[in-house]
Order: sequence, then C-alpha cells, then structure tokens
Amino acid sequence: MFGFLRKSPIFPWAGDRLRSARPGGETDEAVLRGLACGAHLKYANGDPWNTVTDPRPAPAWERTRLKSMWNVTDAHQWHETVQELLDGQISTPLWDMAMGARAALLVRRQGTPEAGQPVSEQAWNDALGRWLVDRLGPHHPELRDTSAALRETVSRVLRYEARFREDGLLGRDAVVRRTLAWDLGRAANMACWGVDAGFAQADEAREALRVVGSAAAEEYDTWRDFSLGYVLGRCLHFDEDAFGSWYREVRDSHRLLTADRKSPWTALPLRG
Repeated sequence: MFGFLRKSPIFPWAGDRLRSARPGGETDEAVLRGLACGAHLKYANGDPWNTVTDPRPAPAWERTRLKSMWNVTDAHQWHETVQELLDGQISTPLWDMAMGARAALLVRRQGTPEAGQPVSEQAWNDALGRWLVDRLGPHHPELRDTSAALRETVSRVLRYEARFREDGLLGRDAVVRRTLAWDLGRAANMACWGVDAGFAQADEAREALRVVGSAAAEEYDTWRDFSLGYVLGRCLHFDEDAFGSWYREVRDSHRLLTADRKSPWTALPLRG
C-alpha cells in the first residue's frame, strides 16, 4: 500500500529511509562501489543500493523526470550527461577550482611555521588571485568576474565548513577537499536512471559505475571524505546559504550512511 509514493515527485520525502541490499543484486565489487557512490540519493528515495535495474521499472515516469530535471530525452543525451558528471563538469568546476587553490597552499606551507594552521579567507583569496592572474593574465576581460565568483565561493565554503563543524560532520581543523563527489554521486544514479528510462542497457550502466567508483577511490581516502564532498556540493548547488531542508536532509543522511550497519559504506571499502 502506498508503494507508488516511493517515486512520486509530489512526495519526495516518502522514501526517506535506509534500506539494506536487495538479495540477488550486483556482485561485481567495482560495480557495487560505483553504486555506493549514489547512496545519498538511494537513501532519499528509499531504494536498495545494490541494484542497477529497478525491479518495478516505470520507464514513462523516469523519462518524464529526466526530461524535466536534466533535459535528457534520449540515449545520446544520457551518454553525454553521464560523461559530463564523470568529468566533474556539470556543477563543480568553479568550486573545485577554488578548493584546489587552498589545497595547493596547504602543500606549500608544509615545512614552514604556518604548517598545520587553518588557511584564512584572505590568504585563500590572495592565493586564488595570484593563480588566476598567472593563468589568464592581468588584463584578461574575464578576470574581474571570475575573481568575484571565486571569492564568493570561498566565503560560502568557509561558512558551510563552519556549520559542518558545529554539527559534528567535520573535525576542528579538517576541511573538505573537493566537491567532485556531488557530480560522481549523481553520475551513479544517472547510470541507473538511464536503464530504467530505456536509454541504456544494464551493461552500459555497469561500465559507467565502475568508472564512478574508480574516480571516487582515486580522489577520496574514505567514504566519510567522499560524503562530505557530496554534502558540500549539494549545499552549494541548492541550499543558498540558508542551512534549510537542502542541508538538513543531506546532513542526516551523512550521519546515517557513515554509521548504520545497513549502509553500503560500512560493508564495502572505498578503496578495494
């Protein structure tokens, strides 16, 4: 009863629970690792995490959703979208550009008196400014707008990281390294949605999922690190610094997925 609510766009909260793996799901560990990258959305939808194909497919509904939310209407667009997500090119380039400058600054500080100290907003912006001038030149027409966008990103990242620390998601001196997980997590789900919509074969989705899992393992040390990148990306994309439902929902799923025995992250290492 009320099973239709699980996929209803009118009641997106209806499936908000963690379900354990479905018997007879995928057995290839590389595919499972890719599927686990999509665990936040699997949790939100109440779906078992270890299956590529939905046992109760609704292709017409899936095609409608992909068209309205992603502008994906055929197999070609599905392939393009999956690839762009795998490449981190849909939402995360500007954010990761800013965060890469901080990571580089932290590396340069090793062996100096500033090693281990937090990077201030001013120091971060200064490093970004130097990097941007080196890359574009001092008179490039896009320099001012890009600099402003990066400074705004720095401020937003610092605000979210401060809130993550308050809520116990992030250690006192820790930072989020990259937001690539936001695109990778969605790539994992997009791979499966394409099968459900009839835009892809299951083996195509499995190959994409292997790439997702490999990219996640290359970029992140642990599932917790991966999850924090996903949480930050989702907040930067949707939350608009409100710390509202977009943040609270993914905060709660982070807590559950990093601790619950039913979570794929407690059973499957990120790095095999």
